[in-house]
Amino acid sequence: MDTQRWLLIRLLLPLGLVACASTPGARPDENTAVGHEQQVRQHEAEATAAADSCKTGFAPAGTVCWSSITSPSSETTQRLDKHLKMAADHRAAAKALRDAEARACVGMSERDRAESPFAHREDIEGVEPLNTALGSKAGGSRAVGASVQFRALPGMTAEWLQRLVDCHLARSAAMGYAMEGMEYCPLMLKDVAATVTSTGRGFAVAIRSENIDIANEVRRRAEALASNR
Repeated sequence: MDTQRWLLIRLLLPLGLVACASTPGARPDENTAVGHEQQVRQHEAEATAAADSCKTGFAPAGTVCWSSITSPSSETTQRLDKHLKMAADHRAAAKALRDAEARACVGMSERDRAESPFAHREDIEGVEPLNTALGSKAGGSRAVGASVQFRALPGMTAEWLQRLVDCHLARSAAMGYAMEGMEYCPLMLKDVAATVTSTGRGFAVAIRSENIDIANEVRRRAEALASNR
């Protein structure tokens, strides 16, 4: 199981929102809220667009009210009902992700919800690469991400910073990893996990991914934060 999915399941479990959906791909952890909502629109359009306008007598110009629409066969009805069920499953998944985001961000100020902790570059003291050993036979190591060190600040604790990081991971999952103006943030990537630890003089946020391309992008973004202070 990838790290991002594990985080989503951890956030969703207390709400009972990870039950299996009958629609393939409609579990909350199988897409983003934005992605699920796109599926809702597609399936609802497939199921209702032509049928509704023809049955009400207000079909737009250019719409042909085929007999299969006005008097659908049982097979056609089953197909349309299937699309409506798929739309409902994706709608529930999108709501689950939105609820998980709200739960992860509870108690956070609007500013902290909207602004990544990595936006505060003046409080970043350094960045170190994260590597993992490849094993005794292979030897060597491979990149898995980066560790970003924050200076100690009034009111900041490791627990609070972890909650803020989890909030932004949940927001990233809900919004589709493409929030405008957040391209610099290493938390706005799929398949990442982040752990906060106290260093004695501050706090370290270790961001990692098992996906080598994402791990390299995490490192690139982290190093850019340090170089642009």
